[in-house]
Amino acid sequence: MQRINDKTHNKHWIYLDDNDVPLLLPCLYNRYTTLNGQSVVHEKGKNSETQQYDFKFKEIDIGEDAQYVRGEKLGVFLEWLEDYAKNSGPPLLTLDNHTALPVEYMNTFINDHLIHTMGASEVVANRAVMSLSSYYNWLSYFFDTPYKKIFIYSENREIVRSNNKSKLIIKYLLPAARELIYRNCSTLLSEITLRNGGQLGCRTCENQGFYLEDFKADGSTQKGLFSLFKDMADNPDKYEFEYHLASFHAKYGTARKLYIERSHLELMKRYYYLERPKTECNQLLVSNSRNDSRGKVVSKRFGSDVFADVVKKIRQLMQENPEAYSGYQELDKALSYHHLRHSFGTDIFYEGCQKAKKSSESITTESAVYIETARRLGHKVDSNYSNQTTKVYIHACGQREQLLKKVVHG
Repeated sequence: MQRINDKTHNKHWIYLDDNDVPLLLPCLYNRYTTLNGQSVVHEKGKNSETQQYDFKFKEIDIGEDAQYVRGEKLGVFLEWLEDYAKNSGPPLLTLDNHTALPVEYMNTFINDHLIHTMGASEVVANRAVMSLSSYYNWLSYFFDTPYKKIFIYSENREIVRSNNKSKLIIKYLLPAARELIYRNCSTLLSEITLRNGGQLGCRTCENQGFYLEDFKADGSTQKGLFSLFKDMADNPDKYEFEYHLASFHAKYGTARKLYIERSHLELMKRYYYLERPKTECNQLLVSNSRNDSRGKVVSKRFGSDVFADVVKKIRQLMQENPEAYSGYQELDKALSYHHLRHSFGTDIFYEGCQKAKKSSESITTESAVYIETARRLGHKVDSNYSNQTTKVYIHACGQREQLLKKVVHG
């Protein structure tokens, strides 16, 4: 697709598909926004008769700059969506049905792509939220589509603020820092969840994808953890065990293989026999809280919550005992669970460069090193944004070396 800020004829942004056919609703939205000078917001109001609060859509006036930003950011989202649909999305996902998408797609664009991959600043991220909200509110107001809550996830707020600084947060966690985080977990459940991020490259939502019994996924029967436990007992010298992360748990629906080290698998086994509540749930990681969620699979945000609590605890320990932690990497409060996964990916990328005897700066999207890193993380390599992802890992390799020097030399 292409987006054009047509100042001559239409006087607003227009969007065309690959056949140069206008995308009707986005173009109509921009015509409404520009010619009327208005945007649709979703706000809370108090009913004067019932004294109850309710939400309603409302048209507000906006200036030329705001009109331009809304059209520009909507176009960036549609370009990203087209790229995702072509390379890793479900078969039925196309630009034509973008109006009916679940809100997860918009929030993934903002929280994963803009904030984590592109390192967007707070201003850029907020403009994206404002612009996509304006468009989908407009669809709800005039076409009665369901309301979509588009926002920056709580665990990303510190990250996006740090992106405003001239000296950005270092998003790589040294192996020693990761081990310190694991050691300060209060439960096996918490430790496994965080190790899944740092040792397997899992996203927080993918912690729901570990099954005990064998299960059907992606066209065949896959081995569950019980099968891997047996394999581990039968092969005492085996170091690594392959697990299939199903497409319906993997972000963007891209299934991949996880390579679980023996010590990690033993930790999972110990958790199952010693700590896990009795439940009929077939997923390994379940809540052990005392409320209604006990025995149910952990939430998609569980990893993020655990990471935030553990890092807060360690930061407090570091402040109270600076000498005891003088040899450790400083843990910025803006770090998140996603940085465990990012550190895992950086290690794969760095080790691939070392093995190939190449500098990270020489790696391209066609390189075997990049392709292997993308495979281990469940990324697509043939997308419009693959080059940006490569740059992220090249930059992270530089951060890794700087951190190692700082820790060694003080």
